[in-house]
Formats: sequence, structure tokens, C-alpha cells
Amino acid sequence: MVPGYVYILVNPSMPGLIKVGRTLRDSRMRARELSSTGVPTPFQVAFEIFAEQHETLEARVHLELTDFRVNAAREFFRYPLDKAIALLIKLAEPIQSSAEQYVAEDVTQRLREKYSMYLRPDIVAVRVVQMPGRVWLEITTEKETAGYLVDQTIQRTDLAFIADTDEAFFRPEDDVRLNANKLVNDYDVYSIVMTTDLFHDKVCQQIVRAHQTQRQFV
Repeated sequence: MVPGYVYILVNPSMPGLIKVGRTLRDSRMRARELSSTGVPTPFQVAFEIFAEQHETLEARVHLELTDFRVNAAREFFRYPLDKAIALLIKLAEPIQSSAEQYVAEDVTQRLREKYSMYLRPDIVAVRVVQMPGRVWLEITTEKETAGYLVDQTIQRTDLAFIADTDEAFFRPEDDVRLNANKLVNDYDVYSIVMTTDLFHDKVCQQIVRAHQTQRQFV
């Protein structure tokens, strides 16, 4: 069976709805294709998982969500995103070996809400990506050239080296949802500046100065 991705898409213009589908390619490419079909805002990949039997996994999720399907001919469901992610992870376990696990959770909107004045304006997606033994922060940026062409850059930063006392702060063996929550809720702004490229330069300088001033009085 051909391996591929099962994804969960969301769209700001469709509050309360999720789209669960599959693709052999990158899920974000599929989201971009759907975003050009007349919807006012682009689709976003809220979560994706790689599976050897991705067709079987998608079918299982669709079956579980039958009662929440908006249209029998479409892959849209009126179902909470967090519960859909948990369901996808749960259903993937019996048909996916640990060596094949690849999961990614999007935290873009959550970071925008918390750091609306801090995030770089060219960032279009931020995800926590995990596979056995690895955990990354993935930042996608876009730059328009010639007025209509868009160059997209994807940068991954290894988070496993970041330690809290003697233990890793982001652990590859932990659930990706836990590491995503840590990044949004527990990782302080100075650490973000020192280890990522999420914030624009002016904010970074302000945070570093404030940290240095604080240390002088400790």
C-alpha cells in the first residue's frame, strides 16, 4: 500500500468546520490547491500524520465522524479540532509502527493571538513537527516577487537540544500536542528570541535589553 499523509484542514471562513483528507504529497500543497477554489481565505493544515496505510486511516476517521459530516459527498465535518486530532492519533496507532511515525501540529493562529505585535509579518505557518527521536520547530515564510510570484521558504530548527535544568524541554517521545502547548504557553519570550526566528528584529532587541536589565537587579 502506498504511504501518504492524512491531514486536518481548517479555514477562518468556515468556523466550526474541519476537512479530513489524504494526500501522497505535502499536505500544505493540497491546502494551497483548495484555497484557489473560490473560498475567501486560505485553508491551513492544522494537523497531519504520515502513515503507510493512509487510505485505511482516512477511511477510519471518516467512519468515526459519519454523524458529523456536513455533506455526504464532501470531506467536511462539524467537529472540534482538538478532538479530531486526538481521534486521528488514536486511530493511527494500530496501523502505524513507531518507526513510521511523523506528526505535525500547526500553532500559527495561537501564536498570532498571543504575540500579535511580535511575529514576523512574512511568516505564514508555524508548526511543531515530530518523528522518532526528533522534534522540530518549522517556520514557513513567503515573499512576493515581481508583484505576483511567491517564494516560499521552510526552515526547521531542532528543539531537542533545548534543556530545562537537566532535561530536554521539548522531548521527541512526548505527544506532539504537549510540545505544541509548551511552545505556545510555557516557552518564555527571551527563550523564543534566543532559539528561534519567530519575532521581528525590533522586538528581539527590546526583549534582550529588558532581560539584561532585569539580570542586573537580580
